[in-house]
Amino acid sequence: MKRNLTLLFAVMTMIALLAGCSSSEALNTVGTSVDGNEVKIEAAAMKLVNAVEKGGYKLVKSEELKTWIDEGNEMIVIDTMPADFYGKGHIPTAKNAVMPKTSLADATDDEKAAFEAQLGDDKDALIVVYCGFTACGRSDAGAAYAVELGYTNVYRQPGGIIAWRNAEYEEEK
Repeated sequence: MKRNLTLLFAVMTMIALLAGCSSSEALNTVGTSVDGNEVKIEAAAMKLVNAVEKGGYKLVKSEELKTWIDEGNEMIVIDTMPADFYGKGHIPTAKNAVMPKTSLADATDDEKAAFEAQLGDDKDALIVVYCGFTACGRSDAGAAYAVELGYTNVYRQPGGIIAWRNAEYEEEK
């Protein structure tokens, strides 16, 4: 619980800093949302925090994942998007295992089996799961499933391939 509250505080602090909350004028005119609607940003932040808390996994931002890859860290990276999206470009070393965009409850037995096959036998392996973008639930479903299967070092990269591309990092095809 303490870890989740710390995570929530960190997310909300980051949002406040990015929004330029140091002046009252900024609070009235500039938000982190393109349309200035902080309610949407707050809802997205809460959805992410709640998913992490419920799923029991950790988060890794694109920049940190890039560092792990550049350092040659041993890990299993899983892209949970459909194969045609995966084929257009994915994070280096990523394997493909489609998960439902809604929730783990909607995963078919075939989807679960294909995902599980990518994980390997080492329950302590570093596992990173991602999908298309922050609002996509595929990475949540995958990360939560890995935790449910007993894997202990599971991360979700919430920005997905869109954040990876926005950072202008190299992709594999």
